[in-house]
Amino acid sequence: MKKKNLAVVFGAKSAEHEVSIVTVFQAYEWIDKSKYEVFLIYIDRENKAFLCPKLRKEDYKSFIEKILKQQKRIEFVKNGFLLKNKFYWKRYKLDVALLIMHGSFGEDGKIQGMFDFLNIAYTGSDVVGSALGMDKVLMKSVLKELGLPVLPYVWFYKREFRENKKEFLAKINKDLKYPIFVKPANAGSSVGITRVDSNRQLVKAIDYALRFDRKVLVEQGLDNAVDINCAVMRDGEIKTTVCEQPISEDKFLSFEEKYLKGGKRKGMASLSRIMPAPISDKVSVRIGEMTRKIFRVLGGWGMARMDFLYQTKTGKLYPNEINTIPGSLAYYLWGGSGVKPRELIDKMINSAIRRQKETESLTCQFKSKILD
Repeated sequence: MKKKNLAVVFGAKSAEHEVSIVTVFQAYEWIDKSKYEVFLIYIDRENKAFLCPKLRKEDYKSFIEKILKQQKRIEFVKNGFLLKNKFYWKRYKLDVALLIMHGSFGEDGKIQGMFDFLNIAYTGSDVVGSALGMDKVLMKSVLKELGLPVLPYVWFYKREFRENKKEFLAKINKDLKYPIFVKPANAGSSVGITRVDSNRQLVKAIDYALRFDRKVLVEQGLDNAVDINCAVMRDGEIKTTVCEQPISEDKFLSFEEKYLKGGKRKGMASLSRIMPAPISDKVSVRIGEMTRKIFRVLGGWGMARMDFLYQTKTGKLYPNEINTIPGSLAYYLWGGSGVKPRELIDKMINSAIRRQKETESLTCQFKSKILD
């Protein structure tokens, strides 16, 4: 059977640039090279794209340095990409792109929109699902519309806060109870997040979050709560995995705990976790139902991970956020549900191709007499 041309796209102008590189080192090993002709495409911090050499057992920095030294610049075009040689551009057709990008320009709908425009099939959610999943404030609105529980919160843009600082600080202190969490609205991997236990820490935490986004979410904390995660996939029907409980030694799951605790090459797999999570079957079922409901309403596609906060004493359960391209592709959750990493990659790719065929079957023309 003829191999499919598969672009594996990673990097981009994002605070989670390095996390994307870690994930691609993992995912590359899971790709069945007998099925796919793999084109590794690195997008640098200025969003310039490069064709990579074959990925071998080497350290991250050496690999990226090799890519930038070779300077094999590419440009995405309709149905594929162009590779710039000394005297001409060579065209390559793509069957599908595996997106391994976290944060800005990769997980927020921007590259998805470009690929839609260029008729390139890609894994994961579409423009709307990606953008909504990335924006923590908009996600709160979606959750409330679905009738799901949401913790009290306040949000604002950078300019609004600079112009009305006293009013926003007063509103936060009136509407929310400490501890609270200050977060960039559009960021992942716990980048830019601060737990705030008193009013005197608040402005510093907001200024820190505003370094990563012009929109900030200030959310009330939940006492004695644990994190519970569940992965989801649209594979014909919407399916969910076993639940996990990540273990944190800090006040919340920091970037360091997620990616550095157990070794830099393990990604999210380095995080300490209990799987299956120590929760009742009833709570596990509720989490699965909520996850599928949220994923469906977002128009979610491919694979994602939904994160929850669970208060064990009261039984209160709050959807926290969805990651449409989770670190390490959440392979550990799928593995706990009997899906091997290679199978996971195949499912994601097949789902992307199926969506592309559905999209191409739609009518995009309408004859009228407006121009007559």
